[in-house]
Formats: sequence, C-alpha cells, structure tokens
Amino acid sequence: MRVVVASSLIVLFGCGAAQKPAAGSTGDTAALESSSPHAEDTSSAPASDSKPDSKPATSQAAAPAASSDAPAAAAAPAAFHPAPSATGSIDGKPFAPKIARASGALQKDGRMLLTLSEHTDCATPAAAKPGEGALTVLVTWKDGYKTDLGSLKRSGKKGSGEIGFARVSAAGKADASATFKPTGRVTVVSAPTDQGATGKMKIDLQSGDYMLAGDLDIQVCGSPK
Repeated sequence: MRVVVASSLIVLFGCGAAQKPAAGSTGDTAALESSSPHAEDTSSAPASDSKPDSKPATSQAAAPAASSDAPAAAAAPAAFHPAPSATGSIDGKPFAPKIARASGALQKDGRMLLTLSEHTDCATPAAAKPGEGALTVLVTWKDGYKTDLGSLKRSGKKGSGEIGFARVSAAGKADASATFKPTGRVTVVSAPTDQGATGKMKIDLQSGDYMLAGDLDIQVCGSPK
C-alpha cells in the first residue's frame, strides 16, 4: 500500500513541474502578447498617420498641363487694303497699285504728293525692285477734294511735274514714262494729318489702254504738318 501511494505522489509532482514555466524566460510570453488580438500594432502603420500633413495637396497638382493640349493662338489677320481694278499696261507692262503713300510734307498751297505703289507698307523708293512701277500725283490734301488728272502737269525725262509714272530699271534707277498721259479724276475721301494714320481716296484714271478705277488706302508715312 505504501508503494502505491509513493508512486502516485511522484506522478503528481512530475505533472506540476511540467506546467510551471522556467523562471526568467520571456520569449514565450512575448510571442503570446504579440499574437493577442488586443495588442496594438504600430509596425504596420504608415508614416503619414503618425504625423498629419499640414499642407493638403491642391487641385493644381492634379491638373494636366494646359500648354501641351492647348490650341495654338490664332494668327493675327493681315491688314486689309482695298485695291482698285487695273487693266491694260503702261509701256507694255501691267501696273496694279495696292496702296498710296503720303510721305512728304504738306506744301504751302495745301497740296500733298501721293505715290501709288505695288507695296503695302511705307517702304522707301530704294526698296523697289527692278521692273516695279510707281505713279505719283499731287493732290489737294483736304477731305472730299477732287482733282482733275488731265489738268495736271506731267512728269517726264526732263523733270518732275504734278503727275507721272516711272519704273525701276535694271540699274536701280527710276525711268519716267514718256507715254503716260492720264485723264480722269482723283477724290481724296479723308486726309488725316497725323503720322501713321490711314486716309482714303478714289481714283478713276485712263491712259491709252490702261485703266485704273476704285478705292485705295493712303498711308501717312511722314508728318504732313
């Protein structure tokens, strides 16, 4: 009977020793604490959560670049200058002026020398190329004033007059036409006196088979005053 009791006590003490953890061991308890559903997990939290962003992103950062897909700016339209109809020829060559230039000073008698040119700006006579022509006419610089072209003194090889036609030669010189004998009328519709302004004129001219009729802009390239 004593042998049985002693054996039972040995078995109970052995089981109790197996259930008691060793003193000073923390590895097993740490594993249990980390696997607990109530344990706070800080290792997987993003950096932004720990420090909130004090400057939120603006809508401009997400907006696409406007310059890449924006349509090209429309080109500025070229200045429109009315041009009279021109038929026939002067000394065997056509002449179709696009604008009249008032580049000189106003004379004492109130007249202004106009140059009808195939250019569309205030180009100087030196800019004319060989073969290009120019018609000059002296008119009274006053709104609505009419000038009889047949009554004007014609320019020629011997000197300048009140009306004439010349063409640039291959040598770059202006050769006055001896066959140009115009008739008709010029009307100054508007005669501005400020440099850079634009006036208006009407012309009805005929010389031989050459005819020029219609409206023209007058660019004030100099200072008429």
